[in-house]
Amino acid sequence: MTRNKKMRVIFAVLMAAIMMVPAAVVSAATGPAVPPPVAIKGPRLNPTPIRHTTTVNPYTLYNWVAGGNVPEALESNAANGGATQSAVGRGIKQTKTEIGQGITLGNDGSAAKAVVNVCNNFNEQDDWAAAGSPGRNPGSDVWTDWFGGWAPFAINNGYYQSKNVVFTMERVVGPGSNFNDSRAVVAGEEASLKIASHEPFAAGVGSPIIPVPAGFEGGSVVVTANYLIWDHDQGGKQGGPDGLDWDWASMGVKPGAAADHAYYVNGYNRGEWSELTQTVELGDATDVMVLLQGHSPAVLNSNIYFDNVKIGFVAAGGTDPVYLTNCVTAESIK
Repeated sequence: MTRNKKMRVIFAVLMAAIMMVPAAVVSAATGPAVPPPVAIKGPRLNPTPIRHTTTVNPYTLYNWVAGGNVPEALESNAANGGATQSAVGRGIKQTKTEIGQGITLGNDGSAAKAVVNVCNNFNEQDDWAAAGSPGRNPGSDVWTDWFGGWAPFAINNGYYQSKNVVFTMERVVGPGSNFNDSRAVVAGEEASLKIASHEPFAAGVGSPIIPVPAGFEGGSVVVTANYLIWDHDQGGKQGGPDGLDWDWASMGVKPGAAADHAYYVNGYNRGEWSELTQTVELGDATDVMVLLQGHSPAVLNSNIYFDNVKIGFVAAGGTDPVYLTNCVTAESIK
């Protein structure tokens, strides 16, 4: 079976699993009458996802969120403490942390931590469904892309509109100074995942179904991913396009890919690469699924990036995780 055929098979299996995910998995409070997420399929060429259609009145959205109906959005805004962009138009700080500096994730020196034990770095161009010739994968395009079995989904209920969400390969934020650099893990092919919209969205990507390795049954799984939220806050008026840090990132772990519950952790830090991590007990689950999601309940220039997924399994009674070396396609998980 060719790589493309393998990925199409995995994509179909993943979509079947995602359609069984209940509404509560995406968020406990993401808008009125939240239905289960739907699979995002392309190509979305006419109309394009950038020129939004059937938009929602921004003041309706403001009143809905300000009324406390999306508590995570209020938590995200409070976590930022009213801080605005570090400079006008600069949505990413220039500070150096242990995992990155500015737009660059996992660069040399103190940021080397970011690339240790990674099983999915979104790098290899051949694993992006939309890469190559236009006829390579008729179910995808550069705005409706997916990577190696990590496939897109979104809420679609009128308030959140799946057609307005962009899923695409990002070759600047994340690679940064490593872009097309000899230091790259795969030379010249560094990338991250971007989920974005100017309209309200609750959307993400789901991993392939990942079997629990032999010897780790009844243990736990520890999952880590890096994220960056573009800091769009220019100090605008209430209800305006700026000044409200209502978007956030989240990561869900499902013990049992077709189970009814996922365990979530939210990320509210913005303007720099940060980390989401959590450990989940497996119970009697024989497989797991990881969900990386972006949320924005208002008319904001929301751009959320993900990279460097790490998945480790801990044996029952053990303490040290054993990390997967590859979590891209089911055939390559080991």
